[in-house]
Amino acid sequence: MKVFSCKKFEVNVDKITLPNGKEKELQYIKHRGSAVMIPVIDRENIVLIKQYRPVIGKWIYEFPAGTIEENEEPEVTARRELIEEVGYEAGELIHLFDFYPSPGITTELMHMYLAKNLKFVGSKPEEYEIIESEKMSLDNAINMFLQGQIEDGKTIIGILYLARNRDLIQ
Repeated sequence: MKVFSCKKFEVNVDKITLPNGKEKELQYIKHRGSAVMIPVIDRENIVLIKQYRPVIGKWIYEFPAGTIEENEEPEVTARRELIEEVGYEAGELIHLFDFYPSPGITTELMHMYLAKNLKFVGSKPEEYEIIESEKMSLDNAINMFLQGQIEDGKTIIGILYLARNRDLIQ
């Protein structure tokens, strides 16, 4: 049963039967999902954004990402958000993998993309987004993660994936 709804998600409370036959009241967030982009500038450099997140009250480093609009395909979301947040059009967008960032509380499925052959067209952030983009080497991003300077889960997953698959940015 839906108990709250807004533009990006709804909160539900349902009675469910678990695989072991036990019943449980489940409170969860139903989410349309999101697209995450790893912008690759050249053989050495990627783009991260530094964004103020009011929910946690601080600036964090992230890969650009956004919520999938109603009836929108994840690739369309990826292309739109890449322009909005960092000002790049992707000549090539490669779907890497999907993952659930927090399956104990939300249905959100994140779609991870590699954005290559970028053309700068100018960013168009939404008025409530406070974003700075930073070009950096993958090695620098890895070091920032290891030093605790990157705290965003989707970004950590993307950095570690690229560290293991460096041939993708060659």
